[in-house]
Amino acid sequence: MNIEALNSYTRFAALEEFRQVLERAQMRSLFRRIAARENPLEDFRSLLPALQPNRRYLGTIEVPVDRIVGTVDRGADFDGDFRPLTAHLRDRWVSVYLLAGNGDWPPVRLYKAGDRYFVEDGHNRVSVARTLGRPTIRADVWEYPMRPEKKDRPGNHANFGDLPLADCCE
Repeated sequence: MNIEALNSYTRFAALEEFRQVLERAQMRSLFRRIAARENPLEDFRSLLPALQPNRRYLGTIEVPVDRIVGTVDRGADFDGDFRPLTAHLRDRWVSVYLLAGNGDWPPVRLYKAGDRYFVEDGHNRVSVARTLGRPTIRADVWEYPMRPEKKDRPGNHANFGDLPLADCCE
């Protein structure tokens, strides 16, 4: 088998994989809409009130793929399992899939909030990594610490049921 035929077959196999992943994602999305159980990617922006603004760079690290749960700005392109939802992603997704065998991916860029990660750059790489069952992915990670939870001051009880009971009846 010559190299050109091998490359054509490999591209065809990647296109077929994308078609199957897209079809599964669209079917699950349809079923979830019918059952009123959407499964969108979590939106990082919805966490902003709970995050401190002073982020810190954690470096380039291996991140468990199953802990990547959301996106900074592309929630309409992928479902909650990072399966592509639209056909316009095909060419990029297939290119990333074909590069997966070489391991030549640049690191994805993630934001970390608590123990969850959100994709800023590298949605297709995360999608392909999940499709291939990879346990981790290399990522440049910026961590946003969570704001501490506000606690009531002593004597400032929002709920009277929280008041300590006095031993008045002994």
